[in-house]
Amino acid sequence: MYQNQKLNFGATYQPRLTFGGLHFWGHADFFVTFPIGLRLNNTPDFADKFKNVEGLETGFKIYPFALKPGKLRPYVGMSFQSREFSYENKGGEFKNGAPKFHSYISPIQLGLTYCTSKFLFSCGMRYNWKNQFDYYYAEGSTARIRQNPVNFSISILRYFDSDIGMATPKQVDQENIKLHLLKKYNRLSSWYLGIGPSAALQMSKSAYIQEKYPFLNNQQLNSTLIPDLTFGYYFSKLDANVGASSRIMFFKAKAFDTDLRIIRGSISIEAYKFLFDYHGFVPYVGPMLSYESLILRENGKMISQQNKPALGIVFGWDIRVTQTGTSLLRTNLRYTPNLSMTVDNKKLMFDHLEFNFIQWVHFFGRGKVYSNHRTQKNNQ
Repeated sequence: MYQNQKLNFGATYQPRLTFGGLHFWGHADFFVTFPIGLRLNNTPDFADKFKNVEGLETGFKIYPFALKPGKLRPYVGMSFQSREFSYENKGGEFKNGAPKFHSYISPIQLGLTYCTSKFLFSCGMRYNWKNQFDYYYAEGSTARIRQNPVNFSISILRYFDSDIGMATPKQVDQENIKLHLLKKYNRLSSWYLGIGPSAALQMSKSAYIQEKYPFLNNQQLNSTLIPDLTFGYYFSKLDANVGASSRIMFFKAKAFDTDLRIIRGSISIEAYKFLFDYHGFVPYVGPMLSYESLILRENGKMISQQNKPALGIVFGWDIRVTQTGTSLLRTNLRYTPNLSMTVDNKKLMFDHLEFNFIQWVHFFGRGKVYSNHRTQKNNQ
């Protein structure tokens, strides 16, 4: 590729899998979509390798008129999504391939949804206002890449009401009995265990990479999916949690003859207070104290390892339909501002935003209370 040459990379088609939830009586849809691996595009004639992919996306759609079966409804929304672009000219012989350009985009969404009793059929348009960037096609040379800011999508989603029976008289009676039992046996407060997939997103550029490897500067140091394991205690009177969390995160950036591998191991103690309960949506926020192990490897060699404490913030929300459940779904976000290590008097940043998509949380002891009650009732 040359600076004054105009080249066309063509279009990309990518199927995705979507999980989400309808809230506020059909006026809002919060969603997460995952690429499922299949990607349809053609490698341009001038390239040996080509990749243009939009990664995991999370966002919301607002319906001014509530979704109802048999009705067509317009929506407007916005999302947050990773993007990756790379290509290698024919004849290129780079040990670690061409550089990858990573960035985050926040496209605006417009579309229409037709609702049936079981399915949502949508067609939409997205406008990506961050559609230009500079790309290193050689270690010391860049070219301006411009992408079409508009793309289109169609989707079919199956939906269901997970708590449709909660308002029936029978279910209300059952919930009152469960609440009485948990209070009687002191199990409203409880130990809990949580596990779910998480990722860490780079928030700041690193002076070390900017100076030594500028062609890697636009590679986002984002982790692969990792397990997020938490264990703690829920205090019902305070409506608060105190717990511990363990994560180990792996990052890599490579191009031309350079291969960087970065590892972050984190063990944290966190305490957070639930703020309010809005129809089962329960947000929380609190402080976090962690012990961090930070490692940098370059081309297979250990360059630096540093261990240090850090302060951060944890926030997120529970989907808590009732107070008496034996388990629930939680979304954790953690941020450790200014976390870094110093290499050759330059900072390598580790101030990631950790995003735990869906975590399953189990409360110990509650199920046993219910089981014992049923056994006693059957023996009477």
